[in-house]
Amino acid sequence: MSEPLIRTLADVEAFEQVPLEKRIDSWTIPAVVAKGASLNPDAVALYYLLDADPDEIPVTVSYAQFMGKVHQTANLLRRLFGGKDGVVGALLPLMPENFFLVAGAPAAGILCPANWAMNAAQIAGIFNAAKVEVLVTLGPSPGFDIWETSCEVLKLVPGIRHVLQVRGPNGTVDTGKDFTAQISRESADGFAFERDLRPEDTAIYCPTGGTTGLPKLAKLSHRGIAYKCHGFQWILGYLPGDVYLGGPSLFHSGGIVYGALTTLSNGVTDLIVSPQGFRAPKSRENFWRLVERYRVTEIAVPPTMMAALNSLPRPNVDLSSLKKYSNTGSTGLPAATARAFEDKFGVRVLGNYGLTENTTSAALSPRGGEPRFGASGIRLPYTQIKTVVVSRDGTYVRDAGDGEPGVIALKGPGVISGYVDESLNERLFFPDGWLNTGDLGRIDSDGYFWVTGRSKDLIIRGGNNLDPRIIDETLLQHPAVELASAVAKPDTYAGEVPVAYVQLKQGAKASAEEIKAFARANIPERGAAPVDIYIIDKMPLTGVAKIFKPPLRCDAAQRAFASALASLSSGVAASVEVVDDPTCGMRARIMLRSSTGSRIAEAETRAKAIMDAYTTVYELAWQG
Repeated sequence: MSEPLIRTLADVEAFEQVPLEKRIDSWTIPAVVAKGASLNPDAVALYYLLDADPDEIPVTVSYAQFMGKVHQTANLLRRLFGGKDGVVGALLPLMPENFFLVAGAPAAGILCPANWAMNAAQIAGIFNAAKVEVLVTLGPSPGFDIWETSCEVLKLVPGIRHVLQVRGPNGTVDTGKDFTAQISRESADGFAFERDLRPEDTAIYCPTGGTTGLPKLAKLSHRGIAYKCHGFQWILGYLPGDVYLGGPSLFHSGGIVYGALTTLSNGVTDLIVSPQGFRAPKSRENFWRLVERYRVTEIAVPPTMMAALNSLPRPNVDLSSLKKYSNTGSTGLPAATARAFEDKFGVRVLGNYGLTENTTSAALSPRGGEPRFGASGIRLPYTQIKTVVVSRDGTYVRDAGDGEPGVIALKGPGVISGYVDESLNERLFFPDGWLNTGDLGRIDSDGYFWVTGRSKDLIIRGGNNLDPRIIDETLLQHPAVELASAVAKPDTYAGEVPVAYVQLKQGAKASAEEIKAFARANIPERGAAPVDIYIIDKMPLTGVAKIFKPPLRCDAAQRAFASALASLSSGVAASVEVVDDPTCGMRARIMLRSSTGSRIAEAETRAKAIMDAYTTVYELAWQG
């Protein structure tokens, strides 16, 4: 019997009349994956390409073969753990072996994936906090430095007792560390161990998308993940035989839960276009040919990829296999990008809101519902959402009124119990167990959810709160702009003023002044018009292709401080470096140089007076 189609909040509320425990009978990762494989064991679970080339012959893994690899992976890890629960760290690009780990490791213990693009010290910090005992990593491979990074990590993480290497494209592995060879010796018929696995047990230590300091490790439970695997299907309507093209990052909660485990638990085929996912150079130019070649039904691409596809000519290919609705794995979907994508390709990309601490999504736009571009949809069944008013220090004051903006709070089966480092849990929850997301938003009268940004992303100009998304949305309507990101620039009078960084479309030409004038003419709130536009060659992105704002904030502050310090005493120059600081948000390092050796005291006094007019923490030193 098919589940009812959810179109409105009323449908969600009607759906919830049946208790959650009666909706779901599979509450662990091994159970939901086995259920998906049982729908058609001969169906393709994974297609794997090396170079995003529709003409290359893919590696093909059936569901029966996939479950065999899952069993073998779990059996090997349980043996390496010494027959007890343990933690396995993963440093792998997008390969079938990574999917085997995502599904198999939580059956044997706990998985702790990390972004292989981070430096060794950051990765080591994560693995030490997680108490990783086994590391599965890429062997030496051209085009990747993962193994070289892993060697540095091993020096910094003494708790790692076993290392397994996965052979990369044109790469090598140590015979004694070969992951494929090691799992091939294990039983593929089932789990060769007994474990009292409970739904509330931790399945994954998942690094958050932290922008300062070391990422926090969220404890994702089997129950929370299993709930999302069902919840996505209720709203998105996945069917066996669907083909999913999403390039999921398997070190990120959205990639793991939405892009891998949900598809696998519903008998869907995952198309892996390359080990780099959408970062492969050919992934954009071949995107629509891949859709045609593999009869893709479901695409999920970040806004940055959508913007790039919008800038390319519409291909002469058959896209009839595509469903008319798709979701993006990002809250920050500009309305202009979504409308342009639908106009050009006939696919309506719907919004989504989630975070690692809620085991990914809390709200999705229903496929059969009213399109509201810019909204993040309605809440998932059995997940509660509200907005709350907080004090200046972030303490709960009261629930927000109808339509009133506030800090987003969540309750439901997807909310984590906390972080691995329990000291970080103190401000994680509001009263009565509501998750404090740190995000800002509002809920309209129809239950549609509108995210206005992170609380720290707000630009506060002269006491007025400015939503950077309004600026971004407007700039993206300029025909030459591909990506845009507004941030706060420190200002001694207004506290902060808005500036914006833009990346132009390939081959497009536009001056900063032209774009600035466009923004001034089209942004409805006068105070939100950027005072400066900075055109950059490449927008900084996170590992999951979201715009990464910290370096932009630092650059804006550096420009402000350097300009202000240009008025120091004659013969004295100042160089400024602004860095992200986990304790104070941002720190300026100012180095003074004197060409004459005189008037040093005067220049230092002047520099301190200039910097004291800002709220940014700073350090002052002399060079030479």
